[in-house]
Order: sequence, then C-alpha cells, then structure tokens
Amino acid sequence: MKPFLRWLLFILIGLVVLTALFYAEENWRGKRAWENCKREFAAKGIKLNWSAYIPPPVPDDQNIFKAPKMTAWFVRLPAMPNQWLTTNDFKESEEFSKRLQANKNTTATIKTEPAARDYLAWSDQFQPEFDLMREALKRPYARMDGDYSKPNEQPIPNFAVRNVAQVLAQRAKCDLLLGQPEKALQELTLMHDMRRLLEAAPTGKPMTLVAAMFNVAVAGLYTDTVAEGLRQHTWQEPQLIVLQEQFKEINLLPIAAAAFKMETVAPVNTFAAKPTELTFLYKVADLTSHAMTSSDKEIGSFWWCLKNPMYLLLKIAPRGWYYQNMANCAVMESKPLDGFNLEQDVVTPRIFDEASRNLKKSSVHGSPFKLLAAIAIPNFSKAEQTIAHNQSMVNEAQIACALERYWLAHGEYPESLDVLLPQFIEKLPHDIIGGQPLHYRRTDGGKFLLYSVGWNETDDGGQDGGNDFTKGDWVWKN
Repeated sequence: MKPFLRWLLFILIGLVVLTALFYAEENWRGKRAWENCKREFAAKGIKLNWSAYIPPPVPDDQNIFKAPKMTAWFVRLPAMPNQWLTTNDFKESEEFSKRLQANKNTTATIKTEPAARDYLAWSDQFQPEFDLMREALKRPYARMDGDYSKPNEQPIPNFAVRNVAQVLAQRAKCDLLLGQPEKALQELTLMHDMRRLLEAAPTGKPMTLVAAMFNVAVAGLYTDTVAEGLRQHTWQEPQLIVLQEQFKEINLLPIAAAAFKMETVAPVNTFAAKPTELTFLYKVADLTSHAMTSSDKEIGSFWWCLKNPMYLLLKIAPRGWYYQNMANCAVMESKPLDGFNLEQDVVTPRIFDEASRNLKKSSVHGSPFKLLAAIAIPNFSKAEQTIAHNQSMVNEAQIACALERYWLAHGEYPESLDVLLPQFIEKLPHDIIGGQPLHYRRTDGGKFLLYSVGWNETDDGGQDGGNDFTKGDWVWKN
C-alpha cells in the first residue's frame, strides 16, 4: 500500500474512533445530566415520568364526557389523531361552534330592551343543548376519552367551551337588562358549572395549559357578567348569596400551578421519543417559525434540509444532547412554579418575570444543550398575568357581592370591609399579590373603590392600568 493511502486510512480510522468516543462521551454526559435532574425534581415532589400524569379510568355512567354529545362538542382532536374521536364527532363540534358564533351580538354590548329580547329569542335555539349540559354536569367526574400514552396525543378541550360561555354570558346580561335576575342566575350557574369540564375530576390529571386557560377565561367572563348586574343594582339578596357561594368555589391558582407542572413534564417526554420521530418533534418545537407551513412530506427532504440546517444538526446529534435538552427544559419550565405559593394562596409576580427573562436569555444562548428547550417553551408571561388578574377579580367580586347586600340593607356602603363580617361575608378574601388585605374606601357619589396592588406589586392608590395588567392597580369597576 502506498504511504499516502496508508496515512489516509490511518486518518480515517482516527476520525471514526474520535467520533465514536465523542458520541459515547456526549451520550454518557447527557444521560448523567438527565438522571441527576430527575433526582433533584423527585426531591421537590415533581415526577418527570409521564405515566404519573395519566388519569385513571372512571365509570362511564359517572363521567361527564360519556354523557350524550359531551365528547362530540367539547373534545379537540390531538395533534396526531387516533381512532378514539371520529370524523363525524369533529364535524359536529365544528358545526356546533359555528352556530354559537353565528350572531355578531354575542360579544357586542347590548343596550336596549328590544335588542335584548331579540338576542334571547335567537339563542333560545340552544336550550335543548343547554339542558343536555346541565344533565351531564350532574356527574362527578370529567375524563376525556383518548390516548394518554404520549403528551402530544392526549385529548384537550376545544373552543366550544368558551363559545358556550360567551352565549350564556350574553343571555345573562340580556336578562339583567330586562330586570330578570333569577333567569340571569340560571345562565350564570350553567357557565360556572361548565368549568368542571376543564378540571379533570377526580384527580385533576393531566391539567393541560389549554384547559387551565379556558378555565381562567370562563371565570373572567363569569365575573364580568356578575359585575354588570352589580353596576345596574339588578341583583337581589337571594341571587347575591348564591353568587358569593359560586365565587368561593373558584380557585384558579392550584389549577394553574398543576398546568405549569404538566408543562414541565410534557416537553421532556416528547424529547425522549426515538430519533426516528424527529419529524414530529420538529413540528412541535416549531424550529423554523411560529406558524409552521411545511407539510410532513416536505420536512426532511433534501432541499428542505438545506433551508433548515438546524433539523440536520438535530438528526445527527448525539442522543446525549437530547437528554441535556430534556434536563434544561425541565429546569426552565419549572421556574414559574416558584411564583405560586398555594399554602398562602398568593403569587409573586417578580418570580414569574425573572423566569421569563431567563427564558429569553436562554433562547439566544445558542447552546446545543438548550436548543430544543429554548424554542419549545412558550412565553408564559401573558398567561401568568391573566391567571393572577382573573383570580384577583374573583376575590374582589366576592366582596363586591357582600357590599351590594350591605347597600340593599342600609342604602349606603360601609366605612370599612370589617363591617361586612360575618353577616354579609364569612371571610374577606385577601390580595393574592402579596397576601395583604385588598384596599377599600368609600368614594363620592355613593360608590366605593376596591382594588389589588396588581402585577407591579405597588399600591398606586387605585389607579387602574386598564388592559395592561403589568401597570397600575387591579380595580373593581362599580
């Protein structure tokens, strides 16, 4: 053999050996990092094994989603459809949602009695569906049928839940405008009870962020509708007592915390898929854009790879890099959990904000150990703010109902909230931002000011930040 060929052979053999050693080293390091991560999370009481989040079976006759139409209306197809939800079910869900959204006045402000009667007459078509929902919601459990073996294949609720809530809210507002608070309470009670579709009783597993945010949205819509009746002084003592009890049942913080915990676990278990499933991982992580437009057939093709070298990098990466991404993803996803203190029923916005800033830093870090982790984790900032804001409004609504009962009895609002105890409210909810009492004082014109210090954790004297939840106080509008 010629010396040149001999040297070339030695070089090739050396490269193969070095490559094999590199892969072995990276795979060992990655596996060790992942095992250490799992031990650290186990010490905190967080299991990173997806099987711990799979809900157990429940009896069909006690399951809300086994009642007629509940699955067809309210369950969304998973990212990779299976046979458990038929095409006919999907079409029925789509048609139901379109019917609910057909009237443009569903989200408009209705100000006149004729317009209110018109809307009630149009929405009366849904009374049979509402009756089916009321009957289904008598069941104690809520477990959607589906394949829970993989996070990306689990069933989730669809937008019909929110569409129904919007129609019920508008019907309640129309009833209030027509001076019919008892009918309005019936609509609101169904809206309130529909949140049970999203709470996965009896275990609360798995609590997806989709379900949690639908729950937050319905709670916000419910609170806004009650507030409309309070501003009009339409509610009477019997309805106010019921509304207070319903508000006491709304606690969004444990639901949100459970959703964030599941969001910690789901991506790492998706990353744990075999390398041959990278096509799906790529779509989940959405590495090219926030709106993936490539088809499954295009992903992985020669020309597509040339345009997306990141995919090729991941395709040939050592398995250990996936373990490193899993560990980093778990750590980054879990940071917002520190912002919840469920024992004291408070949240700490600065912890959420710090986690968001760290996530942004990681997204531009460029490390192969954080590549999938940084891109797959969404920005939770808006969700965190909305959760805290809506729960604050729920807490303020409890007090507002008690203040209205006091006003009905005395013709004025009290000097302090302590006067409400115990006749008009058993316990005063605190400010979930910091845990201090909510701020209250009487104002000119026979009104009052009630507010939380809001996301900035600063008392701005009742100055409302409007739609920007990061500014000003969170003020009850009366």
